[in-house]
Amino acid sequence: MSSINVCDISDVSSEAGVIASAIMRPELVFYSEQLTPHHFTNEQNGYMYFAICELAKRNVNKIDAYNITNILNMNPATKEKASTLLTVAAINDFIENAHNIARSTVEEYKLVAGAVLNAAFRRDTFNKLLECQHLCFNANETEIEQKIYSALDDVMMEFSTATEVPQYKDVVDDLWREIQERQDNGMAGVPFKFETLNQFATIEPGELFIFAAEAKQGKSMMLLNEAVDLMKKGLRVMYIDSELNSRMFTCRMLSHLSHIEFNRLKSGRYTEEEAQRIEMALAWLKNQKFTHLYMPMFDAQSIYTAVKKAKHTQGIDVLIVDYFKGKGDGDAFASYQELGRLVDMVKNQICGDMNIAGIGAAQATSTGKVADSAKIGRNASTIAIIQDKLPEEIEADGPECGNKKLRIVLNRNGAQMAPDEYIDLSFNGNLISYEEAKQHIYQTPY
Repeated sequence: MSSINVCDISDVSSEAGVIASAIMRPELVFYSEQLTPHHFTNEQNGYMYFAICELAKRNVNKIDAYNITNILNMNPATKEKASTLLTVAAINDFIENAHNIARSTVEEYKLVAGAVLNAAFRRDTFNKLLECQHLCFNANETEIEQKIYSALDDVMMEFSTATEVPQYKDVVDDLWREIQERQDNGMAGVPFKFETLNQFATIEPGELFIFAAEAKQGKSMMLLNEAVDLMKKGLRVMYIDSELNSRMFTCRMLSHLSHIEFNRLKSGRYTEEEAQRIEMALAWLKNQKFTHLYMPMFDAQSIYTAVKKAKHTQGIDVLIVDYFKGKGDGDAFASYQELGRLVDMVKNQICGDMNIAGIGAAQATSTGKVADSAKIGRNASTIAIIQDKLPEEIEADGPECGNKKLRIVLNRNGAQMAPDEYIDLSFNGNLISYEEAKQHIYQTPY
């Protein structure tokens, strides 16, 4: 029988596919975090993959010989050997041929990355069992059993895709700490801008809070207000915006921060004193850990990639999505399905898996319900509807109780609102400002 060479257990074509795909789209490496350079049988592939991963983490999208070489030379572990094994000519050869074999979708990339991992798993299993073969000649049964189980455990621990199972005592301890925090501070998590709202919910990692409103009723401005408030609390915020580019969004934010009417600020009709306020707002904004990303046609894949990349490069405490909607391409069912995948991904793969707090906006109907509520409500932790007060409500509550009302219509983890209960807010569209108003006296129905 011919001897078996462990190097025969490989998938070189899949390795090439991974490298080529990552050259064309470096952000793809965030979809295969389990894959490491030592999983490649070809050393050149391993060094290339290492370098591309490091560049992606640094938010460098240009994959060329200069950047690859710099990354390898910066690392003592790769500097010496990579310089001889991965020459400039070899790097350029990778790059020139990448477009021929690169995968075009995330799903296709995951398949080739999985194939590389599968081959590495089989090689490691073979090598571990090979280490045990001498035991069969002189060791007793117990020793053989222990060694084999130990060897295979090592392999399974490295390649298992299952999340780590927490010790139950740790769950109990964490819960008790959270309960103590609620007693000491009155809440867990980060408070919203509005004190009354915090009696129902707070901004917590793993949870997704949705503000819903009809079109042009101020849901985007609500998200902007919360973004500023979170930054003032020192949190790292990423804002994904389907409505406004970064220039227009920043203009709104400056209006909010400087308390200067938006139209006057945008058109340059401000006083010298107001100019000083704008400059103070600009200086403050520049020092914030804030990212605004304009994505008019985002989907689940593009948001996941953007957030994963930002999480690696700068860290994120809160993700704000403005707003959750279908593609609107005429296929109502497909749009509905895509919306479901989007909300599910944000709640579970971003908020849950990445331990990020999520805040988003959604469309509401004229009857005060969330559009596509089945898809959104299935995943949202809390949904609050923003509505204009009717003239008779303003008269009954009093003008000091504001012109907007906020109703909690779904709350999985906190207190519930009665159907006719609401939080009073004051909204000034000219100043892009929401403030908590005096709360009206809620009459308990009999």
